[in-house]
Amino acid sequence: SKAGSGTSTVALNVSAAMASRKESRVLLSDFDLNSGMMRFLLKLDNPHSVPAACARSEEMDENLWPQLVTKVSGLDVLHAGRINPHVRIEPTQVRNLISFMRRNYESLCFDLSGNLERYSIELMQESKSVFLVCTPEIPSLHQAREKLAFLRELDLDSRVSVILNRVGRKPLFTEKQVAE
Repeated sequence: SKAGSGTSTVALNVSAAMASRKESRVLLSDFDLNSGMMRFLLKLDNPHSVPAACARSEEMDENLWPQLVTKVSGLDVLHAGRINPHVRIEPTQVRNLISFMRRNYESLCFDLSGNLERYSIELMQESKSVFLVCTPEIPSLHQAREKLAFLRELDLDSRVSVILNRVGRKPLFTEKQVAE
């Protein structure tokens, strides 16, 4: 729902759990170009990133791809690269890249910024499931409600599940209040 809600951590842990299954091919792509936490969390030093993969999406093949991803304990990771507010990703690049990814992986996981960029919306429209992560604090719950309303306008609400992260022993709100 907003930065700091733990979405990158959830994405990483879910992807790693999926990749731990025998003979599964899982890709985690960090499309959060505003913070790119995967590179930091996994201490990745591969100079290639999501913007590089998108720029070369039309020519993507099985020879180029291994240069772009980093394998971490059976999980392939395509990180976001360094912060660069000038990077633009076009929906056609995303569609080309997803087409290649689908041919080579059983499961695709994407970490998005939550800013609802055009490419993020394209990724959500191509996804089977969308997880909206929020915390029990009022600003995070408010943002989650606003984003869910927007996703409903795009007819994506049937794919959206809300994950309430960081619930303490004495929560401020009951589960029912959060749902409301």
